[in-house]
Amino acid sequence: MTKKLALSMFIVLLITLIIASPAAAAKSYYAERFDVQVDLQENGSAIVTETVEFRFVGGDFTFAFREISTTETDGVTFLNASMDGVPMSQGTQAGQVEVELGNPLKVTWRFPPTSDAAHVFTVRYQADGLIRKGAADMLIWRAIPEVHDYSITNSTITLTHPSKATLLEAPTLSRNFESSLIENRIILSSSGLANDEDLILTARFAPDSITQAAPQWQAQKELSDAAASRALPVGFMAAIATLVLGGFGLFNYIRNNARELNLSSVVINANPPADISPALIGKLTGQQHNFMGAIFDLAKRDILEVREEKGFLGTKNHVLARKESASFLKPHEQGLLNALFKPDEMQINMNEIATRLGTKSKLFDEPLEQELIQRGWFDLERKQKQASLLITGFLIMIIALALFIISMIFGGITVAGNTKWIMLIAAAAGISAGAFVLSIPLLIYAGTFSLLTPAGEEQSMRWKGFSEYLKQVSKGKEPAISPDVFERYLAYAAVFGLGAHWAKYFQQLGGVPLPIWFHTMAGSDGDFGAMVAVMSASDSAGASAGGDGGGGASGGGSSGAG
Repeated sequence: MTKKLALSMFIVLLITLIIASPAAAAKSYYAERFDVQVDLQENGSAIVTETVEFRFVGGDFTFAFREISTTETDGVTFLNASMDGVPMSQGTQAGQVEVELGNPLKVTWRFPPTSDAAHVFTVRYQADGLIRKGAADMLIWRAIPEVHDYSITNSTITLTHPSKATLLEAPTLSRNFESSLIENRIILSSSGLANDEDLILTARFAPDSITQAAPQWQAQKELSDAAASRALPVGFMAAIATLVLGGFGLFNYIRNNARELNLSSVVINANPPADISPALIGKLTGQQHNFMGAIFDLAKRDILEVREEKGFLGTKNHVLARKESASFLKPHEQGLLNALFKPDEMQINMNEIATRLGTKSKLFDEPLEQELIQRGWFDLERKQKQASLLITGFLIMIIALALFIISMIFGGITVAGNTKWIMLIAAAAGISAGAFVLSIPLLIYAGTFSLLTPAGEEQSMRWKGFSEYLKQVSKGKEPAISPDVFERYLAYAAVFGLGAHWAKYFQQLGGVPLPIWFHTMAGSDGDFGAMVAVMSASDSAGASAGGDGGGGASGGGSSGAG
């Protein structure tokens, strides 16, 4: 029933898409022309008139809009707007123009639904502070905005200027254009503009021939750039000083907490150094798979068993089953069983092991830690030091990041207004940046800070030598391996994350019987490949449970219709 419902929904969706796609594709528009007239004034402002003729095809269009960026201007003021030569009053109804102040200034023409028609939209506004001061009085104006989801067939840019202004060279556009001079009007035209292709008008006049004073935005930018140039070395030196002093402090702390252990290098050992539970060895050597070692060790002692069962669509599931047993259980083993099995539950799917243990890992980990303490292998004082280091590292990282962000925000405000505090803010930013960088090696050191006593370190090295032996066996580099080694060291191989390689090696070796606690499906003839699948899954489960960090142009904006 569910499959039929899903199929029906898919067919309906497909038909809807087929029907809707042509309708959506049929609605389109483009600009037959986008003309801009820029009339420069004697005070460095300009009266700008934009005229766009849209050709609407299919569908219903009810509005057109123009967003005018005020970036690198002293402000933009709306003057008036019209549609098809008819002036429009401000409002939000059809036949009116809606004006939203801010950056950008947004102008929206609203009209009754129209399709398959051409309409002309005009907007006039005043842009202040357009003439940039320098070696020349320069106008850089983005006449055609950088964002428009329609093509433009033709564009004419007209520039007029005060009679006292002297052009140093002919004005230019940012793409191929043609120019002409008609009655003191400089006309530049271009065609074939693609979607989101802007058009920038550039004109250079003799110094001070238009205006004597720089626009406010340029003066403020120059002030900000100068302040930033003075503050940058201060922030840099503050960061270096923080790194040097903090690094020296961290170095001294590491040196004062270093231990002379006199440990020999890892020596490969073909036999387990002692008769110790695999889970405890995993905890001692910092392995993520120690619980899988405990599971296989319990299975070997007839407390658990693994069964292969038929799953959905012929797949195979592996089930971990609990058996009635009076065998003695260590605290960590009892904790593991309590974490995996709910009350009165006797079996679970093996792909649930990591999830169940992840929420109740303390039931398994804490008894292991207590046993390590009792053996004199785990140092509680070093555990407390590690916790303090981790907390300190994370606090430094968070506080430094917050201080840096605050410094950047206040730095921008200060530069934009008063530069009195810029040096102090730069120093704060530098200190926070240095502290953030310093927190990284501190956290790395905390993560590698050993929690073992010298005796625990010695035991860990011995067991790592045994793990190297198991690794060599799984790679086929140890000769004369008898078949019984497979089950004898299976739990240890699982602890060290070698389960899949261990099983694959003995599968290739051949003649290796399956453990009596592993039950394959009827008719599978004891296929060792099932054991390989279980061991591969054990490696994956261990990994899952182990997860217990003035260069631009003025103007611009966007334009469109809908």
